[in-house]
Amino acid sequence: MESQVQQVKSGFFRRTFPAVYLYRDYRLLWMGSWTEHMGEWMETVALLWLLHQMTASPLMGTLMVALRNLPTVIFAFIGGIVADRVNRRTLLMWSLLASAAISGVTAWLVYSGLIQPWHILMNAALAGVVTSFNHPARHTLVPNVVRKEHLLNAVTLDSGSVTASRIIGAPLAGFIMGFAGGTTPVLGLKAVGALLAMVWLSFINVPTTPAESRKKSPFNNFVQGMRYVGERRDVLTQVLLYLLPYFVTNTYTGMLPYFATNVLHVGPELYGFLNAAPGAGALSATLVLASLGNLKRKALTLLVGGICQGAAMVLFAISPFFGLSLFLLYLVGGSNTVFMTLNNTVIQEMISDQMRGRVMSLREVSSGVGPAGSIVSGRIAEVIGGPWALAIAGTFSIVVLASILFFSPRARLKVPVIPPGAT
Repeated sequence: MESQVQQVKSGFFRRTFPAVYLYRDYRLLWMGSWTEHMGEWMETVALLWLLHQMTASPLMGTLMVALRNLPTVIFAFIGGIVADRVNRRTLLMWSLLASAAISGVTAWLVYSGLIQPWHILMNAALAGVVTSFNHPARHTLVPNVVRKEHLLNAVTLDSGSVTASRIIGAPLAGFIMGFAGGTTPVLGLKAVGALLAMVWLSFINVPTTPAESRKKSPFNNFVQGMRYVGERRDVLTQVLLYLLPYFVTNTYTGMLPYFATNVLHVGPELYGFLNAAPGAGALSATLVLASLGNLKRKALTLLVGGICQGAAMVLFAISPFFGLSLFLLYLVGGSNTVFMTLNNTVIQEMISDQMRGRVMSLREVSSGVGPAGSIVSGRIAEVIGGPWALAIAGTFSIVVLASILFFSPRARLKVPVIPPGAT
């Protein structure tokens, strides 16, 4: 192990990507995340653009993004219970297969000319159900394939792959749509990415899922999980905090077609770059976090990151210039990655492996509730305009996080780690 540590210290790649360099199974999981989310971002960009062309409504865009997450309110905890009872790799692979099937059907509807707005909304809702099983399985696998000292690095790189894939996927989707004169060539790529991710996963060796949960009924698993989080105030706080970045992210993502056409007056090619800018910020934040090692003041840093995200979104809302808007979205993506990555890591450090699926699924429940606010923002946008709606959403995020930062000293401290064997 000493030689491994020495190797990590030398060279930028080894110092910044130790989880990728040292752990074969994590490397395969990470590659699968890239291929899965590359296709997902391309398809999301295309469907949002298509929905805007069909309806010209900012509310419909935010509704689509919200429906992509709302099902997790109901299904995520079920997914967490399943992740604590079955082989987690197998669960993740089945969820990827379901995602590919949904993408394929949507592509066929567009190609055949049968697509309607409700089909796109249904696609989003079904994808949300699949995510409810995909994310708990993925989050529980990460700590199982790396050592504890590389957990922050592994979580950072995994989170960064999700958002940084926008850098390539979003503008590529925009260029393809502009060149082809439509969204059809982009659709179905999510299915290709999901199937490739299944190939990488098939080579991964993962530890056996702890058997404790299987000794009790799923209902007892549910009660035990709720009690576990309820008795740990720090864990509950971090789970609830996950609402905010999803509220902010889904609000501006759903309105980007509106801002591209009505505020910045650009076409699908530059719209693709607007989608890619947060991914570029995410990649920058990922590289910085990955190079820091085991950061000590995680809780404080994530609060500051969330405040910066809200401030950047308020400024984006009032920006009339395309270049400035790109830069502000870059800041939104970077600060969002800091917040979400550290939130994930803090929770992972505080929970035991036998409870990991259920606790992480509660985090996904938060991600489902958060986007409900984006529907309200979409309605506000229809009444008083998109810029006002985004400014209000960003200000709300700043007020909440600043209040926690200044009036809750405990939330600023390094959160105590609960031993892995604790119940």
